Amino acid sequence: MNTLFVKQSPGPLSSKATRNCFGCGKTFQSVGSGICSDCRVTKARKTASTHPLLSLREGQIVGLVCKAMLNKEIAFELHLTEGTIKEYLHRIFKKLGVSNRTELAVWALTRGNQGVAEYVA
Repeated sequence: MNTLFVKQSPGPLSSKATRNCFGCGKTFQSVGSGICSDCRVTKARKTASTHPLLSLREGQIVGLVCKAMLNKEIAFELHLTEGTIKEYLHRIFKKLGVSNRTELAVWALTRGNQGVAEYVA
């Protein structure tokens, strides 16, 4: 005997559904997004930082870049891979608003050890 199971779909959804935000869990009315308006942030606001802090590791990498070390040498010194060093450098460039190693070294050297230390969390 063959039995046929038919799955019934629920009725059409209303244009505005009550949902829980994926970001904060707050209940909100949504047309299609799973994120409330409070959690939605423009890309410019996400990348803009009033006081960019460098992690301890990022500070170490800045110091080694100032010593004119290559990514391979920095990786060996810190027991990391070259790819990880590249990722750290891109993150540092973004945080400080510089576009290359030379600008990073100039940024760090103009601030001296004390100036760079205030940016390290």
